[in-house]
Amino acid sequence: MTRSLLFALLFFGTVLLASAQESPPAAKASSIAGTVVKEPGSEPLKKVLVQVIAENQKEGGNYTASTDADGHFRVENVVPGRYRIFFERTGFIEVNGRGLKADVNVFTIQAGQSVEDLLFRMLPTAVISGRITDEDGDPMSEVRVIAQKKKPGKSARESVGTVATNDLGEYRLAGLFPGQYWIAAMPPPDVRDYERQQDKSPKDDIPSDTQPDTRYLTTYYPGTHDGMQASTVTLKAGDEIPVNLTLVPARAYRVRGIVTGLTATQKPVVELMSKAGDSVQSSEVGPDGQFEVRGIGPGSYVVGASISTESQSLTARQDVTVVAADVDGLKLTPLPSFRLSGHLSLESKTRGDLTQYSANLRQAELPEDPGFFMSQEFFGTNAPVDRFGNFEWKNVNPGNYIVQVYGGDGQGFFLKSATLGGRDIAAGFTASGPATLELVVSTKGGTIEGAVVEKEKDVDNDHPVPNATVVAVPEEKYRKLPDRFVTGSTDQHGRFTIRGMAPGSYTLYAWQDLEDGVYRDPDFLKSQESNGTAAKVEEGSNQKIELKLSPVAEEWR
Repeated sequence: MTRSLLFALLFFGTVLLASAQESPPAAKASSIAGTVVKEPGSEPLKKVLVQVIAENQKEGGNYTASTDADGHFRVENVVPGRYRIFFERTGFIEVNGRGLKADVNVFTIQAGQSVEDLLFRMLPTAVISGRITDEDGDPMSEVRVIAQKKKPGKSARESVGTVATNDLGEYRLAGLFPGQYWIAAMPPPDVRDYERQQDKSPKDDIPSDTQPDTRYLTTYYPGTHDGMQASTVTLKAGDEIPVNLTLVPARAYRVRGIVTGLTATQKPVVELMSKAGDSVQSSEVGPDGQFEVRGIGPGSYVVGASISTESQSLTARQDVTVVAADVDGLKLTPLPSFRLSGHLSLESKTRGDLTQYSANLRQAELPEDPGFFMSQEFFGTNAPVDRFGNFEWKNVNPGNYIVQVYGGDGQGFFLKSATLGGRDIAAGFTASGPATLELVVSTKGGTIEGAVVEKEKDVDNDHPVPNATVVAVPEEKYRKLPDRFVTGSTDQHGRFTIRGMAPGSYTLYAWQDLEDGVYRDPDFLKSQESNGTAAKVEEGSNQKIELKLSPVAEEWR
């Protein structure tokens, strides 16, 4: 009995040992490592926060690391997949090898792969600081200082930074990328512009020609109220440039009018918003419907009257241009808001979770630069979809709109149809009263995958282009719909995949160093017509395309 047991133990021990010797080695974990340097000079940069974020959050993971004294970082045990890498350190911004902002860092990590020796660059940002004083040299607090830069390819400007002065009149605009900037100082509202008008007519206190109405107005460096006469400030990496401004009272104007069609109990509010997005002024409305907005500088504005209740809102809008005189005789008749309802259905044999979707209603025409007073209209209004597919937008004002659908699995779905009373409204529609929309979503969006290449100098071979932005531009009638522009990015091998494409005709482009959203500009697209690659997308189709990198003129960078 004892010898038999000993023999059995020896036998099974031998089998287990042999099995252990023949089993495959444990799979090597994936990792990514690199170095971050300060430019110019390639000096190692420590204390940089490194974030590795999976493009597909359902499959990949998110990881963080920090660079050491030698600028090195390493992330271990990375789940295979496509990742975007971001770098953060106060006072620095990431740039690529061409010295331009690096907005895209995409890497594909294979199972067991170690991506090593990556090099990333960061540039010190610049600072504009200074002091805002009045005509007597006294500090002015709560003055909003705005940094503007030229929009790519346009004469228009966009606001890129803002800060308010402190009690000493001091301000500091930090984190600016090297380049040219216009600096504007916008004073706080004047209390005289909000004095109660009581029951008198606005014309009763019109200032005489000998006593013009004066205010502190938005002033541009070096000291002009006309933005077209402003001078630029040129910044280099790491600069801290002093810019001081003196605000002097200047002639201001008034915008007057009447709000009609209201009952005695309705109390509207009138607002005047600068189209440049840098100011908002308001006024009460008298018992007779008269209103007056004071302290207005020359410029283009939108004047609006609104009344809100628990169940409804009434609004009216009108464009106004102030040149060198008061504006009189405006007439605003607020119209009642209404509700738009709808039903969303999923075109699929298997029933999906409709509550993961939301319907977005957005105005068809938006300002190019919403400035720092972005209203809800800029983003649109989201309406959650319930489990039966129903949704509703409340307090919709008359106007032109587009509808989009968000949610789902983040990729692979598209809005297949949008109808109103049997009429196709996929490209936009006019809303004038209550209505019901029908939306159909398909999860069989088209897919295009491929590679971006460019020809090497003095060599016949093409090489892959990493970190390029690939954009599928829809046909003309859909170019006001942001969700019809489908984008992707190339990884270190120049490969890309874009999903969730609605059926139709597209032109594909691959660009580097292009600011986000420029590809929606009609003038830019016209300049790129000869560089695109046409593609026809069918529902559920999957095709492969090789793209050449498209050149971008300096004016559009």
